[in-house]
Amino acid sequence: MSMLGSLADYSRLIMRAHNSAKTRYMMDALPPNLQQDVGWQAGPAMHEKKKLAQMIFSGRR
Repeated sequence: MSMLGSLADYSRLIMRAHNSAKTRYMMDALPPNLQQDVGWQAGPAMHEKKKLAQMIFSGRR
């Protein structure tokens, strides 16, 4: 794979992680009764945030 292909893959990974985080934060901002209505688990899982940060800052995919 070329260097540009690797860079494109990495940028897609970062964009997916960013979009996922935006969705998670938006859903977590809803009141608990609305979160239950849409089937969202109330409150963010801290281990998910740590795992995402480790993945981004360590350079692993």
